[in-house]
Amino acid sequence: MAKIGISCKTSFPQGMGHLVRQTHIAKILRNRGAEITFFIPNYPPAQVWLDRCQFPRKTLNDPLALTEKETGPLDLIILDIQDTPSAFIRKIRQNKKPVVSFEDLGEGRNHVDLLIDCNLGEENSVGLPVQTLFGYPYSVLAPEFETLHSKKRELNGSIESVLITLGGTDPHSLTSLLADKLLQIQPNLSMTLLAGHGCKNIPALKDLETQNETVKLLESTSQMAQTLFDHSVVFCSGGITLNEAMAVGTPAFVINQVSHQAEKAGRAEKQGAAMNLGMAESWDENRLPEILKSSQQVLEKMSQAGKNLIDGKGLQRVTEAIKATLTPWQE
Repeated sequence: MAKIGISCKTSFPQGMGHLVRQTHIAKILRNRGAEITFFIPNYPPAQVWLDRCQFPRKTLNDPLALTEKETGPLDLIILDIQDTPSAFIRKIRQNKKPVVSFEDLGEGRNHVDLLIDCNLGEENSVGLPVQTLFGYPYSVLAPEFETLHSKKRELNGSIESVLITLGGTDPHSLTSLLADKLLQIQPNLSMTLLAGHGCKNIPALKDLETQNETVKLLESTSQMAQTLFDHSVVFCSGGITLNEAMAVGTPAFVINQVSHQAEKAGRAEKQGAAMNLGMAESWDENRLPEILKSSQQVLEKMSQAGKNLIDGKGLQRVTEAIKATLTPWQE
């Protein structure tokens, strides 16, 4: 039985995306006989999530504090902590165990066995001395996104419903602000507000739901793919939710929570799959009337552009590549 350790970043400002991505991978590896242990900070929503998924966890508030004591019994180490230093990777590789790293722009990425980044184009792998999986084909999404990717969307000439989901924590409390502005433009707009486990603005969202018959609050969902598919458009951050929207063909209007999301959203906009509204601190609210008047032709083009880029099969591609780092795989 392969023993695998997964170290993830997760916190109130960082959200839960990295952790959720790794649980998708971990579930498949567990089903194929692996024993999984997560190393995460002392962040209650993340702990609740892992307990719900029935994965053992150990508290590690500083991911760079991972030592040979923790990694020694492992056969494989997966890092979703970004920007690792060389000294750290060399330290955990002293026992020659394979290391897989996600979205790592630090010097440490030059010393791992497999580097995975769906946000970078394949051209960014030139000159790197390690095996890479770069680009949209390696977007790790839940299995249901592959199923809904092939289902035809019905766009009926105008925006009939809006989903607002700004990360697991919504650190800038933008959901209620954005919903208010949209309702000022179109008072009877059908709208779903999706709040993650770490959202601290739930009371304000409940007030919006109470005061507006067309507003519905969802406090987390286990059916993200279907939720995205069921709405005309989505306002989201430029993290994993953007990739999820593209996979099911839901036109995405992006407000970025951190700087690296802005680069990704800009790239998606150039490819016709999204509209980048800027950073959370300075997003362009003046475009909201234009967005709500988007024609069916515009929405259909965005929908198809997203589906052309992400097919929902990244989870199986990435999992097979991770398995291949352990030869032979130990059932």
